[in-house]
Formats: sequence, structure tokens, C-alpha cells
Amino acid sequence: MRSVKLRIPGSYWDSQIYSGELIIFGDDGSIQRVDWSGFVDRVATKHPHVQTALRVAFSDSDLFYNTKVRKILRDPQIESPIKGQLNQLADLQLETETSDLSGHWQHHDSPFDFLPTDTEIYHNEIYAGGEDGLFSFPRSASLSKVKSRLDKHHDASVFQVKASDRFSAIATATGKDGLFDFLLARNPEERRRIGSPRQVATRPCNACDWAFQSIMGWSSQLAFLASFREYKDSESKKKKRVFNKIIDPSEIFGSNPGSANDIVWGSREKMYRFSAGHITVANYESVGKAEDPVEKFEQVGHVDFNPESEIIATGTAPFGTVLEMEDRILVLRSDGCSEVFNGTPIHWRVFPRSEHYSNQLHIVYEDALEIISFTHDYFVDQGKKMFGFAKATE
Repeated sequence: MRSVKLRIPGSYWDSQIYSGELIIFGDDGSIQRVDWSGFVDRVATKHPHVQTALRVAFSDSDLFYNTKVRKILRDPQIESPIKGQLNQLADLQLETETSDLSGHWQHHDSPFDFLPTDTEIYHNEIYAGGEDGLFSFPRSASLSKVKSRLDKHHDASVFQVKASDRFSAIATATGKDGLFDFLLARNPEERRRIGSPRQVATRPCNACDWAFQSIMGWSSQLAFLASFREYKDSESKKKKRVFNKIIDPSEIFGSNPGSANDIVWGSREKMYRFSAGHITVANYESVGKAEDPVEKFEQVGHVDFNPESEIIATGTAPFGTVLEMEDRILVLRSDGCSEVFNGTPIHWRVFPRSEHYSNQLHIVYEDALEIISFTHDYFVDQGKKMFGFAKATE
């Protein structure tokens, strides 16, 4: 099944989608907010013959990952018309019009006086990293008070910000300064309280992602998995997450030592290494007691891969793994197919933590934001795929 695309013309820098709201960072220093749920409903009413497909593709991706719904989808009398709508939707050239956005769009100045290298939204806080450090402000702050609500959390240059989906924590890749994480208060009334930066690894780290309670970090020179464990504090009786050890790619991918030119990345249970014309895939699992975990790596296999140009950046989502190259983005899909999106991207991102939008890839080009939805993964056996982490298992 082909991906579906929605194009929003304009000059942008980055995007986030969170809790029914699309947040677009303009290249002019603005922040634009779109009532995404309302907007998708308006577009769906204009295309009644594919309205279910539109909602499933762009605002309710969690629906078809539900194990009970997935069983219903196997009924040929239900699966066939749903796939028919999704295929029809892929044929449409969806582009926003002014009338579609009327009443759904807000525009105001950004509290950041820089264009962020990376952004993240977590517990209703918008985080932004750049050369001057890590900053945040409340997503719910009124338009007149966003500047005054800005907080700074770290001075190191931030290349990537990633929030955990299992723990109240944020990880930052800070280049030569290594990998850091920040613990957040678990009390709902104290969500904005973020702890002091904790240096997890001193190795150079330009990108990172969460692998359950552990953190995968990588740069163009090396990669590592920072493993964590839990223990119960004798005084507070609360469980605490503490650093365990650093795991090298040689342990993740077996006896093959690899080379200095390898590219390694991963998220959740999926670990990847591109080396010598192929991509090797390993599944990661932490077993045993939380206070003394055993790290296990299952060698899933490898596929031949010879890209036409250098791989610049990588990412992983349920629908597959994403590779950025100089003039295109390539998606190696969970169903064994691949898709190419030509053009030089300014920015792009996936949403691995998201409940409703994990099937989306956002690509910012010079003249538009393209929101690409992958619907094929709803019909893939989640426990057997090579590319993309498991969203639901049965």
C-alpha cells in the first residue's frame, strides 16, 4: 500500500504534532498552531468517499494498532473496503487551502531567539535545543506570556532532544560533550520541574533515541547503547533508574567487528548497522530483574543496501526506518518495500512516542511542509518485521 500525503505550502523550519495540535516553527521566528483534529475533520468532509481513510491516516493511527480492531480487520468484508479507501486516498493530491485553515490556525512569535536544531514536546512542555543549550516553555502558555515563561536547562550545544515513552525523562545528544539525560518530576502537579543534567556518556554523540529504559547514542564516528537498571531507594522506597553500562556495537551485532565507516542507529527493540553494502538488523531485549538486567540481542538478519549517496541522518518509527541523503529521503518500510521522497529537506521528523501520529513522517522543504502518512503497517505482522519497531503484538 502506498503512503498518503498532505501538503501545507509555506516557509517553515520544523514541525511537531501533539495532543490534537500541529505546531509549525516558521523560518521567520514564528510559531504557528493548527487545530489538527478540527482541520482533518474539515478536509474529511470535503472528501466523503475517503473520509474514514483520511481520519485513520492523519489523526487516528492508533485505532488500527488496537489488537481487537486488528482481528476485525482480518475479516475480508471489512479489510477490502478499508484498503480500497486507503488506496483511493493515495491517489489524491491533498494540499491545504486558506478556507481549510480558517478558524484552525494561530500565529505568534516564538519565545526562542534562535532556530532550534531540534524540538520535542513532553508533558505539555515544548523543548528546543541549539548552540546555546536546552530551553523549554509551556505549550499552554498564553500568546502574550510565552517569552516570560521560557526556561533554560543546560548550556551545552544540543543536536537532538528525545523524550522517553516509559520514563519521565529526556535525553539530549550534545556532540563532543556526549549524551545527557534529565529526569522530570513524576507528580502531575510538578510536570514542569526538570532535574539537573546528568552526563550518561562522554563519547561524542550527535543523535539519540530511546530503547525502552536505555538510550541509543551515535555519531558519524561511533555508536553505543547506554544501558540502565532500576533499584529501590531504601529511604523513599521509590524505584530509581540508574546508569548500568555502555554496550558497544560489537556486542549488539555479534562477532563481526564492523569498521570505522559503519553507521549504527536504533529505537525500541530495533538496532541497525549499515556496513559494507548491507544493513544488519538486531532485536534488543532487557531481561531478568530490573536491578540486575541481562541485555540480549537477537540477530534478525541483513539486507543488501547500496545507497547512491552518503547517509546524513537516520530515524526509526513503526512503519520502517528513515534515511536522509543529500537530495532525498528513503524509507525502508516494514512490509519490505521502500519509498523515496525526492528533494533536499530542510528538516524532517518521525513521532515514535506518539499514540495517534506514529505513522507520520514530516518533511519540511523550502516551500512547504509535507505530512506523509504510512498506512501499510496496520496490516503487517508486528512481531516479524525487520524495519520499524513493533507497535502492537498479538
